[in-house]
Amino acid sequence: MHLIRTLFLTSSLSLAHASVLPSTPKPGIRALSKRAEPNTGEDFPEDEEPVPNRLNKVETAFKDAIELTSAVLSFIETDETIYPHYFDPADREEITRIFRDLNNDGEGHDMLGNFLVQTTDLDNACGDRGLAYSGDYNTEQPFIVVCPRAFNKKAIGDLEGKDRGDEDARDFYAACAEDGGDIADNVSFHFNTLGMTLLHEYLHYDLMIQSSFGSIVDNPDGEPGYGPVAVYDRLPKDLARVNADSYAYYAAEVYWSLICQKEFQGPREGIDDADPDCGEQTCET
Repeated sequence: MHLIRTLFLTSSLSLAHASVLPSTPKPGIRALSKRAEPNTGEDFPEDEEPVPNRLNKVETAFKDAIELTSAVLSFIETDETIYPHYFDPADREEITRIFRDLNNDGEGHDMLGNFLVQTTDLDNACGDRGLAYSGDYNTEQPFIVVCPRAFNKKAIGDLEGKDRGDEDARDFYAACAEDGGDIADNVSFHFNTLGMTLLHEYLHYDLMIQSSFGSIVDNPDGEPGYGPVAVYDRLPKDLARVNADSYAYYAAEVYWSLICQKEFQGPREGIDDADPDCGEQTCET
């Protein structure tokens, strides 16, 4: 049975091709618990202009990251359409457990509240292609640095100060091509919302994830692990299970398959990994 027939949720997607971006359906997220909301500090002034500002965007992304896990949990146990492109069936139980713990009944894992999210690039690690980086994975105070170009990434949920009917709404919200957005027929970098970037960083937090596979990293064993081309049918499955972008792109493909009511084709090298935010190359998180 096709994924879109099994997963599709009743929603307002009949607004396709309308001049107003449709309100994105929710696969099951509730409000994040206060304990599950990462901390922001002086790097995110509330009165920063223009609106939506960086604080508005990152607070929406906190919720979007958990929404992606809700989509996964709605289908992963029986998914024979998308899952095999990313992971080994033998690993399904533990991968499901990781997503379930992160989701925590739609409220987010309590330990997400340990994160300090900042924009100051103390390690000078943003470089030419970085969206975010994180560290202190075995402590009670992990951090995430969100690089400047990451704020070009779009949102799933509503942003304060940006109505979906605004003329420039498509610059702020990810959407299906049928709704005038960039998400077309192939798995691509357009899946990478700011919420997906945060989900990638969450997966590195060993103290929270406690994967039986070992630490979830980037480029495991030196194999390329960033971006849609690397993670889709290319990275060996014994490495995919410890590669953060594999989880992130899997979650994003499931989510957008729900929203766009379609099965996506595989990514095309040099096209679907050529992200203009990172110099027409694959971005790194």
